[in-house]
Amino acid sequence: MAAGPEHSPRITRRRARTREQILDAAERAFGTGYRAARMEDLAEAADVSVGSIYGHFGSKDGLYLALVERALEQFATYLDHAFRPDYTPLEQVLAAGDVYLRFHLEHPSSFRFLAFDGVEAQTPAGDERLRERVGERLEEILGSFQARIEAAISAGEADAGYDAKLAARFLWGAWNGVVSFSLRADRMALTDEEIAACLRMGRRMVNEGLTAPGFRDADGRSRARLVDAGAPTEPRSDAG
Repeated sequence: MAAGPEHSPRITRRRARTREQILDAAERAFGTGYRAARMEDLAEAADVSVGSIYGHFGSKDGLYLALVERALEQFATYLDHAFRPDYTPLEQVLAAGDVYLRFHLEHPSSFRFLAFDGVEAQTPAGDERLRERVGERLEEILGSFQARIEAAISAGEADAGYDAKLAARFLWGAWNGVVSFSLRADRMALTDEEIAACLRMGRRMVNEGLTAPGFRDADGRSRARLVDAGAPTEPRSDAG
């Protein structure tokens, strides 16, 4: 039986475009304050009706979670660049910090939703399925990062005395914390250049802290490169 008009490809594409319009408008509006954002203003900015927003997302909190979900998918794409096969497992861990910085610089509005899910939105029971899906996706992303730390430990590159799960969550929290200084409006605020310098220094500290004794050079320094995940790297020498 042929699909009804409500399921036609043209209608599906139009709904998808409308959904993205709403998400884009909400990202701009929520970026300056979730609670203060009015659905009427958001609808006007997206050139849709308020009813259309509720039809797509169910509630304001559902819209917020949809933005979190989109930010996670965007970041997962960035993270893929850190997990290049020509990097050692420890270098993949370090490269993840580089792509986190790149994500913040190239998608500053999305960062807020990636880092602060649940801080402003108290999701009602009606959005529980979406909330669960967001939680599962975040767990999956963190799990892939944790797996790189575990691989670095197994390869003898990272110290086996570290708990990979806790290390993954510590690094995620540390990156969030540093980048969140860009959102401050007081003397604690950092510019993008200062945040980049802070994260670069942090990657060096993590590298030296995680590296196992057997993966250090004669001077006791880590043999893992602080790779730039956004650009080709130099060929690896036999000495690493």
